[in-house]
Amino acid sequence: MPKIPALALALLLGAAAPAPPPLQAETSDVAKLAKFGAHWVFVETLPAGMTLLDADSGKILAGVPMNFDANLVIAPDHGHIYVTETLWSEHTRGTREDLFTTYDASTLDIVHEAPLPPRALTVFKAQDLALSASGRTAYVFNLTPATSVSVVDVASGHVLQKIDTPGCGLIYPWQDGGFSSLCGNGTLLNIALPASGAPTVTHSAAFFDAKADPVYESSLVDVVSGHALFITFTGKVFPVTLGPAPVIGTPWSLQEAAGQKAATTGVQELAWRPGGYQVASWHKASGRLFVLMHPGTYWTQKTPGTEVWVFDMAKHTLLRRIPLKNPAKGIAVSQDAAPLLYATTAEGELAVINADTGEEVRSVKLNGGGPLLVVAGL
Repeated sequence: MPKIPALALALLLGAAAPAPPPLQAETSDVAKLAKFGAHWVFVETLPAGMTLLDADSGKILAGVPMNFDANLVIAPDHGHIYVTETLWSEHTRGTREDLFTTYDASTLDIVHEAPLPPRALTVFKAQDLALSASGRTAYVFNLTPATSVSVVDVASGHVLQKIDTPGCGLIYPWQDGGFSSLCGNGTLLNIALPASGAPTVTHSAAFFDAKADPVYESSLVDVVSGHALFITFTGKVFPVTLGPAPVIGTPWSLQEAAGQKAATTGVQELAWRPGGYQVASWHKASGRLFVLMHPGTYWTQKTPGTEVWVFDMAKHTLLRRIPLKNPAKGIAVSQDAAPLLYATTAEGELAVINADTGEEVRSVKLNGGGPLLVVAGL
């Protein structure tokens, strides 16, 4: 008599199938970010938000959802992230609400949010929001269409005062003393904020021609020292020490530093010129200035750069030219001893480059990457 398989015999005898193992109870937790690494960088990703990347691995670590015109800054101690944004009850219309939102930098939980006066709705301008050197005060640029700046206590998010800046815009802070704004007549408006009492307002002498050769709004400022570099569309660099009475240094030419003729405002003159939206960055410890450059005529100041030129800021000499695999709209440099150069390309990628050798380390594909970069690991 043939043998009956064990499973068939069990079925014939009506034996029950083995019970499945019990399901484990689900548990929930909140992932936390580690302390910001030296090579962590926030990259603007469209349609809205900032994506936090670890440039050493190319790994996406987190994201902060924001409206398209929002701004983001990081507290000096990396404990909090501050965002200013504008919302509408019907997405693109309806009741408007401007907010100053504080996030916990480790969990990205909202700590608090507070209302703001109507802030400026401009594209790709990191200078719409800035922190004082201590990080206790934030400055928010307003455009209603009158220009003003809201001074915010970051501990509460509450607006301490709103200061009118007629004919001047954007924010270039210096230490904890106040901030400067660029003016249409080629001067700097300087707002000194004493510990008590009313702010004092001064104007610098005119140092650039806003009609013939304006300076980039994305020019550089070191909030701790108050040292700034204002770069014009033709490639002049004005060193400025910001304060109640700014000290304007002698300008120097990017092209002349490279052994070339200084570019002019001639509309048919082809020359290497700065271009892009976040056009320059600097490595403060080594005194190197990194500038996006492209060959073009005057008024091509937004053209993506095909090379990054590296300059010695003290000697006004060209150290290196870094060709880019793809043209870039914005750059930033990490501030550690082994710095990385970040470039957001027109193809929506983040190029990660060794800032010392010029070698591209990796390229990270972004979701519609914009030109704005915020270095996290300072």
